[in-house]
Amino acid sequence: MTAASAVPAGAEPEASATGPTLPLWLDVALAVVFGLFYAFDVWEVVESIVQLLGIGLSFSVAGWAVMIVALLAPLACFGVAFALGRRRGILARIALYFAGLCVSAALFLSLTVLLGQVGGVVV
Repeated sequence: MTAASAVPAGAEPEASATGPTLPLWLDVALAVVFGLFYAFDVWEVVESIVQLLGIGLSFSVAGWAVMIVALLAPLACFGVAFALGRRRGILARIALYFAGLCVSAALFLSLTVLLGQVGGVVV
């Protein structure tokens, strides 16, 4: 009798039901390393706000809304990548973190253009 035949019909073995598990240190290391890249995206938005306010410009209501969305987008992308990669292998997690970074960068560029289109920066 093999291990596969010991499992009742219709039930899957425990390891395949939960997916491959990574050691905790590797899971934390991946989250921290990619989290730093996401934190840089957040810092870009904070830097943009500080620079524009520092040179005497202001934001309209629509401009503040766009900047708040741009500030929260990298955090949301990281959260989604973390949640989707939770039960996957190391390559899938890396791919999800990287895809989230790409989405975050595309959102930042799109929101920067939108900021100019809606007249978000007031002189």
